[in-house]
Amino acid sequence: MQVTIVERPEMKAAVIRIPRDGHKVREAWKEVTAKMEGHPAVADRHHGLVFIPEWQWETEVIMLWVGVEVTGFDSLPPGLEQITIPPRKFAKIAVKGDRDRMWETYSFLSEWFRTGPYERDMSEGSLGYEMNPLQPVNPFEIPADKIDFFEYDIYAPIKVAAGVDGSGVDRED
Repeated sequence: MQVTIVERPEMKAAVIRIPRDGHKVREAWKEVTAKMEGHPAVADRHHGLVFIPEWQWETEVIMLWVGVEVTGFDSLPPGLEQITIPPRKFAKIAVKGDRDRMWETYSFLSEWFRTGPYERDMSEGSLGYEMNPLQPVNPFEIPADKIDFFEYDIYAPIKVAAGVDGSGVDRED
């Protein structure tokens, strides 16, 4: 497994907030896509996003936001919340494999933060996210209790630790 430090531009998203539950993630996805179908503000029709409130890692992640990236918030359908993530650096790691491999990837990322020069930004208001490709298979269309293969990227926001200059950062636009 490999963690890459990437710099991402500002991201806006139209989302629905839900309890952390795979079934509710899929219900929210269906609602978001129904509301946003054909909407001109959708910036990325190839990925679905699940946002993680980073401050919840201190205890337990109990809430998520599910949605799509948008170019702006004008004329969004009712029932969608708005999220803006400022330009910033993230630790990016790919999840690819079965459920055990998914949990191994999260553990690897946690250990990487614990032992490396970067600190995960778990301050109030900081959001990480999972970027799920919707092709060739849309993972949100597979029931939570049936899905047995995961393939997505985790973007965990970072703070640069003292003495680290941030060099070696890849830029993703």
